[in-house]
Amino acid sequence: MALDPTTLRTLGAAIRQGSFAAAGRELGYTASAVSQQMSGLERSLGLQLFERHARSVVPTEAAQYLYERSEDLLGLVDQLEADVARLAAGQAGRLRIGSFASAGGPIVAQVIARFLVRRRDVEISLDEGEPHELFPRVLDGDLDVALGFRYDLVPTRWPPDVVLTELMVEDLYVVAPRRHRLAHARSVGFGDLASERWIANREDTAASRCLVALAEEEGFSPRIAFRSNSFGTVRGFVAAGLGVALLPGLAHEPDDDEIVTLPVSRPLPRRRIVAATRRVHDNPLTDAFLAAIRQVTAGLSARDR
Repeated sequence: MALDPTTLRTLGAAIRQGSFAAAGRELGYTASAVSQQMSGLERSLGLQLFERHARSVVPTEAAQYLYERSEDLLGLVDQLEADVARLAAGQAGRLRIGSFASAGGPIVAQVIARFLVRRRDVEISLDEGEPHELFPRVLDGDLDVALGFRYDLVPTRWPPDVVLTELMVEDLYVVAPRRHRLAHARSVGFGDLASERWIANREDTAASRCLVALAEEEGFSPRIAFRSNSFGTVRGFVAAGLGVALLPGLAHEPDDDEIVTLPVSRPLPRRRIVAATRRVHDNPLTDAFLAAIRQVTAGLSARDR
């Protein structure tokens, strides 16, 4: 018989209680079951562990030594079993997430804060990037969850084993410097912006492609003067009078004193926020994190409405 935790716990109970019957009552076994366990342990070790009397047992020095040495081991086993239970319940472990930059403050920070309220032992890592950079890492198992987006007017294709969960839909806004010529107009045709300088994201991004596709629908090609993937930088350039920009809701700050939102007459495309996960995932924290994301984004959507 191996020195397994169950047998060692039975040994400890028999030593503490001084009888197999009392040890059985402590552990929920019969006296016969305890006696058989101890006899089997003695045979496997080649040692006598108890002096048996009619109503009691007395541990030998070998039994006492084994009991004392096993206490620390059983403590570690108990802790490990508790940790495994917390892992299975989504209360501990490691979660690797990815996100695009503009979701960091309004979504990701709020989700992590909510998620960790009852999960202080969970370790979370965060990487930022564009969806085309992050979603393949989800498929490879390098990330558990990645937040991304899809723009209307911009076709996207993702690997079939990546599951996309739509979380919220953002409006897009055209913003201009406060002193822009159209700042006080009641209605602005998108074609009226054909001669403007634009501040846009990098050329390889969906945001930039959406702007180009939207302008093409209106019969012009946008004159992009400056590019940055930081919407804070884009807003700063607009505020400085260097051009106009197309911003998604998460990056839009309508109370900015230096920027005005132009009342574009045509319906503008929208940006859809999605969460990417593997079709089959083995991290019990993933579903709990997705639930927290849904709660936060539902709140944002309700606020926008």
